Amino acid sequence: MKKILCLSLISAFMFLGCGKKKEKVEVVEKPKYVVTEPVQVRELSQTFRSDAILEPEFKVDHTTEKGGTIEQIFKKNGEHVKKGEVVMKLSDADTEATYNSSKSLYNVARNNYNKFKRLYDEQLISYLEYVEYENAYSTAKANFDVAKNNYNKLFRKADIDGVVGNLFGKVGNEVEGNATIFTVIDDELMESYVGFPAEWLGQVKVGGPLSIEIPAIGKTLDGQILEINPIAESNTKKYKLKIGVKNIDNLIKDGMYSYVTIPVGKVSAMSVPDESIFIRDLLSYIFVVKDGVARRVEVQTGAQDSKYTVISSKDIKTGDKVVVKGLFGLEDGNKISESNPSTTTKETK
Repeated sequence: MKKILCLSLISAFMFLGCGKKKEKVEVVEKPKYVVTEPVQVRELSQTFRSDAILEPEFKVDHTTEKGGTIEQIFKKNGEHVKKGEVVMKLSDADTEATYNSSKSLYNVARNNYNKFKRLYDEQLISYLEYVEYENAYSTAKANFDVAKNNYNKLFRKADIDGVVGNLFGKVGNEVEGNATIFTVIDDELMESYVGFPAEWLGQVKVGGPLSIEIPAIGKTLDGQILEINPIAESNTKKYKLKIGVKNIDNLIKDGMYSYVTIPVGKVSAMSVPDESIFIRDLLSYIFVVKDGVARRVEVQTGAQDSKYTVISSKDIKTGDKVVVKGLFGLEDGNKISESNPSTTTKETK
């Protein structure tokens, strides 16, 4: 009897449990808090920006034609040198032997020539006797000049005033012919070339101002345009500008990376704050707020200054509100709770 009663109670509970409807839990999407700013037409200073590798105005690799063995080194990397000053002396047995031999032959031929020229001038010998010694002297002098020139090349001198670099040889090292044994740079003026678009070519001129940011030294310096190539590059259709900056404190070194900014006039156009633009898959986007919802819109960017960037899109007009803060984690279709920059500033205070 007890067993029947228990089964009845269990069945009753099961019936009540199965008959109870599940309550629906409604998920309420919380709005994303963002700061917005209206799209406006602004007058912006257009700038062209490019990266560039800076090099000295003068940079000369010094080679040795015949090669040889390093015998003496008179300078170190980083030391100043004057034009014509010996930096390295090489030795080469063949070159030195040829020089000494030709020098001896030249001295003998010169003495004979002077002796017989005097006799000929006094009409004590015939012209045929004299001319033999004259020819011998000319031949000996030509051979000696060549040998002397080759011998002098063993004393490698600086071709320009500047600073020595790339000098890595050591005394006793063998050097092959035509090998670069050191470099001399004059880095008072640093230069580079940048490719410049054709549509802005009329906005620049030789001597025009520019700025060069050099991250390695943490400075942005004033420079100028040195040359404008009137012939476009065949592959990019851009025109090479030669730019320069004075290396007053000698902080800029050969090969330093830099960013060049060149002003190219003003433009009045629809623009947004730089911070509102983000990149996805190499395309530029902004979030526009419409009816309390964030809508992602692709834009084409144009000129920019330190704060704003010109944009264009058929889906954006002046007065539309764009998200400038709160972009992190924001997705297309998210509900928005917005405030403008002035409100945010007051709340912060």
